[in-house]
Amino acid sequence: MRMDFQQISRSAAMSALALILSASASAAFSQSRAQRQSRNRSVAQTRVIISAPTGEAEQKRLADTANQSRADLIVAFGDYRESLERVLELQKKDEARAAELVEKRKALLGLGAISRRELEESEQSLVAAQVRMSETRKQIEETDNLVAEVDAAELPASIAPEPKESFRTAGAMVRYVGASRWALSDFGKVDAFFRLKFGKPLPVSAMGQSETHNRLGFDHRLAVDVAVHPDGAEGQALIGHLRGQGISFIAIRLPIRGSATGAHIHIGPASKRIVLR
Repeated sequence: MRMDFQQISRSAAMSALALILSASASAAFSQSRAQRQSRNRSVAQTRVIISAPTGEAEQKRLADTANQSRADLIVAFGDYRESLERVLELQKKDEARAAELVEKRKALLGLGAISRRELEESEQSLVAAQVRMSETRKQIEETDNLVAEVDAAELPASIAPEPKESFRTAGAMVRYVGASRWALSDFGKVDAFFRLKFGKPLPVSAMGQSETHNRLGFDHRLAVDVAVHPDGAEGQALIGHLRGQGISFIAIRLPIRGSATGAHIHIGPASKRIVLR
């Protein structure tokens, strides 16, 4: 009789446990379904926001936002340029100290007080300091060029692409959309023309993507910046050659705040903001 009672108790306990598990699973399923419905409502709301109507008022709001974003971008460029200028000032001091040490060691070598190897080490340090200064100046120039392009762009980014073979002049910017396919490997042909015409290589300030463009978030992979003024003899000849070959370019003659001009010719597609996904 005792065995029967224990068996009945175990059976009852198992039944109770099964009921508890079933209730928990049902509650979990209900909660999961509620969460899915909540997420679906959120997605639906998000879609409504994304596909908001683009009436006249909305277009004005978007234009104001784009202008503000552009203004913020110019400010960010200015801050970055100022940081480069501070770095350059420190590098100039390092270069001056390195040059002074070279002169001192030259005198000491003449007196036989040091070895030639010590002089050579100081000369190598001077060269390294000068290379760092050159790289920083190049970054400043690249920043000025990019600011000039953003400053000169008068049309919103949402405008339809310009047709092939179109040539447009808008204040400080001249833009030509050529029919030829451009790749960085075509640079040699343009450089060969410039060498033949002026007896020197094309003065390139930025070839493809650079660290400056990475830092500022612009895609410059297919473009080349040339440090010539569009209105000068070299600039005019280069523009004529690019148009004759059907190669797209943007010529900037815009002055930049401060002493830098930012004037250059950008060969290839316009630089665009890098969109992180």
